[in-house]
Amino acid sequence: MLKIQNLLLTSSFFYLYLSTYCLAKTPEFSEYTLGKTTINIISQRQTETEEELESPDIFSPNPLESTEPEPLLPNPPTTGILTGEKREELSQELDKLNVEAAALLAAGETTKAFEIWNRELRLRRYLSKAEELAALSRVAEIAWNNSQKLQVQWITKRLETLRPEIKEQEPPNLELLQALGSAFNTVRAKDSGVEIYQQVISEARKQEDVVTLKQTLTAVGEIYLNWLDYDNAAITYEELLEVQQQSNLELSEIETTNFLISGNFEQANTLKQLAFIYNQGGKPLQAITAKERLVDFYEGQQNIAEVPEIKISIAEDYEELGRLNLASQYYQEAYSIAQSIQQFLTASDALENLAALYLSQDEKETAIEIYKVQLLMDQQFFNVYGMMETYDRMGQVYAQLKAHGLAMSSFQRGLELSRQLGGYRESYFLQKLDKLNRNI
Repeated sequence: MLKIQNLLLTSSFFYLYLSTYCLAKTPEFSEYTLGKTTINIISQRQTETEEELESPDIFSPNPLESTEPEPLLPNPPTTGILTGEKREELSQELDKLNVEAAALLAAGETTKAFEIWNRELRLRRYLSKAEELAALSRVAEIAWNNSQKLQVQWITKRLETLRPEIKEQEPPNLELLQALGSAFNTVRAKDSGVEIYQQVISEARKQEDVVTLKQTLTAVGEIYLNWLDYDNAAITYEELLEVQQQSNLELSEIETTNFLISGNFEQANTLKQLAFIYNQGGKPLQAITAKERLVDFYEGQQNIAEVPEIKISIAEDYEELGRLNLASQYYQEAYSIAQSIQQFLTASDALENLAALYLSQDEKETAIEIYKVQLLMDQQFFNVYGMMETYDRMGQVYAQLKAHGLAMSSFQRGLELSRQLGGYRESYFLQKLDKLNRNI
């Protein structure tokens, strides 16, 4: 048995109207000259052919492994890293190469642009691993966005070469490891990126580096989300939530109010991600748990404005689970709160969903009464579009009930409102009225 509870209308008339009909009802629940165009096409094909001839193919040697003499650094340092003035001079020259390559790319000279970027990348390694990783990530992103797959492969191979050097450093360099993980993520090497980040997570735990731990867990969660791996994304964000909770607990003990508030909002963002992940992964019960905790958070912050939409979402989850009584309860709670803080559109959405819930169970009369409440509320903020839509739905339900007069009246009112909206859906309502007239 499912009952419509009090919707707590602001107006006592609304409250009396709804409660008089709905609360007494206890329904049983039993969706552009041709020549010029031809020349342009031929010219474009010639350009594409020339580009293909100039472009490297899969048999091209990896330019990042080239040992040809480099004018900017004729005598590479035996130690591998430049220092002092020579380092500063090379750094400035490489910045100029980057600007030159970007200008060539903007001018459509893609192949030449990447030739210059590859010179830059070969030389960045003589500044530091951190400088090289940052440059590899930057150029990889440009290559990916310009469909330069081979270039991405070359950069990936260089990252693989750097991996053991960075992983085996003692003590572990978390900043370099994070930069390597980020670079692997940029070339879309998911498994390699996650592996490196997991090393960072393990080391951050040992060092009790909570900031790095939270940053890295977030990065791993985002990787899983980007690959639609919801199960592992959920595991990662749950781990992140646990770390955030423990951090907030410790902060509360030393009464650092500002940091505590910041930490609470971190938790709220993680709960939002978890709710999204569980919904995408087809796990409504877990999504409900995350959303309920979000409601508790916002109520604790006295930020009630966020609550109605979350409750509507919870109601939708309960519908998916077939727990219709709870779905009805949450739609009504969403309506009550939204209406009380004058979120009329959200309140209207809650009522619409509630009516649809009853219609799904063939409780047409109850749905009609909910639509009437929705109309009364939409009149409060002159929601002409909303009223038109509601009259349409009412007309359809009345037609199903063979209440032709009431259906005609509803569609006629919908027609009048559509004309207030410049004729939007006018032909639709005319067709509905014509069909009813013929049937009568």
